[in-house]
Parts: sequence; structure tokens; C-alpha cells
Amino acid sequence: MPSPTVSGPPRASGPSEPSGPAEPVGDARVTAADGRLLEAARAGSDARVPGDGSVIVIHREPAGDAGELAWMPDDRNYCLAVVRDARASTTCNPLPGSWARIGIRLVTQGAAYHEGPTVYFAVVDGGHAPYAYTGPGPQSPGTGPVREATAVFASGRTLSLLTYERPAQRVSPGDREICSADNAICFPALDVYLPGSP
Repeated sequence: MPSPTVSGPPRASGPSEPSGPAEPVGDARVTAADGRLLEAARAGSDARVPGDGSVIVIHREPAGDAGELAWMPDDRNYCLAVVRDARASTTCNPLPGSWARIGIRLVTQGAAYHEGPTVYFAVVDGGHAPYAYTGPGPQSPGTGPVREATAVFASGRTLSLLTYERPAQRVSPGDREICSADNAICFPALDVYLPGSP
């Protein structure tokens, strides 16, 4: 008579294990020109900034004293460093466990400056870039372009990290959306999606 097969305890059906750090793709990789951005991020953050191979450059100004950097130790957590005038404001948080809209992991205010626009940060499913404002009417004054970078995990999963600047005060309740080129992912540019958002 064959021996019964012994199996381990049943595995919980919760979220999968964290995926390890994200790596930048293409132009999001750190270059020699990003030294000042990295220096500002490392000097102005209580969070540990990883090695260059895990820092994702979303935007860099030619002068090197402004831009946005991100890093993701796994697919559940992120850090964003917004650098202006060679000074960084860094935020690290977990991503929401549930999604407010399909494909949208997070939309939040990255940093607000006393004399300038608010920087917004979005994390969305990869594979749908590029992103741009859509909808009728002119773009609101003081609105900056949508900037993006791609992060890839060892599993092959990709996420797009977006930043964009908006005027400090909401311009109108019916403001335009940001959409992917294939219109698979769209969201209102000034709405914030955090854990528990409807």
C-alpha cells in the first residue's frame, strides 16, 4: 500500500511575497549628470537612498539642481525625492493594498513649495506609456508636462512612475485627465488616490 503524500500547511491566499527592488529602464537610469540630484536626495532624506542601480530618475533638469527621483525596495513600497534648488523633499510610504481604479496604484501630492506649483506623483501599471493630458479646452496655466519613467522588477512586472506639476490651488472642478496613449488608464490629474479612497 503506497504511503500517503504529506504536504505542508496550507498557504494563505493573501498577497504574494514582495518582489525585491525595482530597477530603472532606459532614460530612467542614473547617469553622470545626475550627481547633484543624488547628492541632494542623500543629504535631505532620513530614508536610505539605494545604490544608483535602484534609483529611478523620473525627471532631471539640465542644470542638475532640480528633478524627481524614486526608488521601490519592492512592489509594495515607494520613496519619492523631489529636488528643487539642490534641496530634496523625500516621502516614503507603502502603496495601497487595493486599487481605486483599475491600473492605478497611487496618485498623491509629492511635494508643495511655497513659491511654485505642487508636484504630484502617480504609480500605474506598466506597458501603457506615454501619458499626457486629455480632454477639451486649454491646459490650465502653471501646469507642467507629465513626466514618466519605467520601473521593472525581477519577475518582469513593470510599473510607470509619473510626476507632474500643478498650480497650488485647484483651477476648476472639471479639470482634465491624464491618460495613457492607448486610453487603458486615465485619472483626473488633481484627484488623490490613497488607501481607502473610493
